[in-house]
Amino acid sequence: MEVVTTMGKNEYDIVIVGAGCAGPAAAKKAAELGLKVLLLEKSQKPGEKNVSGTCLNMAALVDPDLQYLMKGPIEREIYEMHSLMVAPERTTMFRETPSEGIILLSVRRDEFDAWHTELAKKAGAEVKLSTTVMDIIEENGRVTGVVTDTGDKYFGKVIIDAAGVNSIVGRKAGLIPKRKGQNMILYTILNVWLGEEVVNERFGNSIYYFLAPNCQHKTWPWIFPKKEVVTIGTGGYMDDNLFKGDIKSVNDYMQNLIDLPFIKEKLEGGKIESWGLHLEYDEAIEKRTKAGLILTGESGGFVIPFLGEGMPEAFFTGIYAAETAKKAIDANDFSAEFLEEHFMEKFNENVFLQSFRYVAEFNKKSILTMLDEEIAAMMQNVIIGGGFISNAIHSNWMKGADEDDMSLVQDAKDFYEFIQPYRQVGPESLEIYKKMRAEK
Repeated sequence: MEVVTTMGKNEYDIVIVGAGCAGPAAAKKAAELGLKVLLLEKSQKPGEKNVSGTCLNMAALVDPDLQYLMKGPIEREIYEMHSLMVAPERTTMFRETPSEGIILLSVRRDEFDAWHTELAKKAGAEVKLSTTVMDIIEENGRVTGVVTDTGDKYFGKVIIDAAGVNSIVGRKAGLIPKRKGQNMILYTILNVWLGEEVVNERFGNSIYYFLAPNCQHKTWPWIFPKKEVVTIGTGGYMDDNLFKGDIKSVNDYMQNLIDLPFIKEKLEGGKIESWGLHLEYDEAIEKRTKAGLILTGESGGFVIPFLGEGMPEAFFTGIYAAETAKKAIDANDFSAEFLEEHFMEKFNENVFLQSFRYVAEFNKKSILTMLDEEIAAMMQNVIIGGGFISNAIHSNWMKGADEDDMSLVQDAKDFYEFIQPYRQVGPESLEIYKKMRAEK
């Protein structure tokens, strides 16, 4: 680690590393707040290496901080969610269709991230692509800059790490621990080109989730339709049981998945465009700040891969990091304590983020102890709405009844009422969406 005592010529208020989801959100907000901002990205084009299937949750996008994202390159509007639970004795399909509005917006990260980065540039942020950060610069225990692969040094009053699950910035700063085992999820992602007409005919405006024998390990395979392609994903937690029996790699899970008659029929005649791997970390890290440094998105452990949630968490934390940096600059206080207090205050006030975190933590504790067959059977017997949220409610309800503990039943009822705003996609969200699309 390099230690310096003087600032270099490349000085900024904020230096942001990574132009995925959190980085451009932070850069745009910081520039709008009047700060001098530098955004560094290792790829030639933001998002070009991201092959994962992606949908934006409308329950998050209606937040005033995120409404502008509705103006981005949208591949498909999603109105229905289908969950297929395949067990030896029967297959059950849950179908969720709100009476009004859009549930999700399907996007391609290679297009969306590039658009988002361009917005940050238009707001006034400086962007450097094909620039890989290799080290951090510290002065008297405070992170004051970064060093690139070409040896260039960039200094900032605050550094924002938005560089992903194994970001070198967070690791060099000692905030990102060694990640392994049950809290790591390895996904395999498949993109299949079918053409717009076929995607319309076979998938329409619906997404699909699955639980099927030997098709996943404690995760939830999906199919997300784009405009001309569909993205399929599956994988599992990297524990001792990830590979067993005939399963030698996550690609075996994928092959079993696409061989299911239901999926095989829908993919007939398609052309595989890409087949890749994606690693995610599914646990909050202990500290998200160090003097002069804030971790956001995946680098900060804010995403929730167990629920397939990540982009809203990254957008929100990127924006909150920029707002926190502005406060730190105004107060001339760059201590870890100041940054942590103001950053986490915003995070903890966000009901969307807290509700999904609650659901993930509850379900992870209960589901990771079950066999996939038990999970499928349990999900088939959940009758209050279906899915993850229902498991959190249903399990407390049943346990309370079994143990004659009304506090657990009350907890289930309280959470059911708490989560309702994010279960209902009302007409107001559709009006906001139409307004944003008209303005783009």
